[in-house]
Amino acid sequence: QKETKMKLTNLTTGLLSILLLGFIGCDLGEDDPIETPPTEEGVLVINEFLASNDAGHSDEEGGFDDWVELYNGTSEAIDIGGMYFTDDPEDTEPNLIPMTNSDLTTIAAGGYLILWCDKEPEQGILHINTKLSSGGESVVLIDSDGLTVIDTYTFDAQEADVSIGRTPDGGETWTAFSTPTPGASNN
Repeated sequence: QKETKMKLTNLTTGLLSILLLGFIGCDLGEDDPIETPPTEEGVLVINEFLASNDAGHSDEEGGFDDWVELYNGTSEAIDIGGMYFTDDPEDTEPNLIPMTNSDLTTIAAGGYLILWCDKEPEQGILHINTKLSSGGESVVLIDSDGLTVIDTYTFDAQEADVSIGRTPDGGETWTAFSTPTPGASNN
């Protein structure tokens, strides 16, 4: 019994030492900002989308078109030029995102990019030749090899001007937003 108490005392002392060492060097001052780290390294995701845009957010032409927001949760910029987008996981000919202007297709670290799903590619390289169905379907981002799915989400019928997005940005939970946040944080 004496030996058991001694082992328990040594274990408790050891744990307290580890905890104390963990706090050494930590500055818990009130002026220090608390930073939320970006999503796990290497993650590019479909972050939010609106499949029934009646009057929510307009494109540069003034059209209220379907849109998909991509979020770059990495610490490096990502150019999506050469990747593909589709609304059908079985699509054998997904829409190629043009590689003609990396200034428009590059997402900064921790940044967002909107793809317009309006079947009007003549309006610019961020306009995809597909429309989303408010009755429900999928949104799929495919890597430049044309095979590797980067991210996908299948959704049911959508309400007008109510988007679906991840909370927090890049997270696993999907939530309906009565006030969509295209190009900005979902938090």
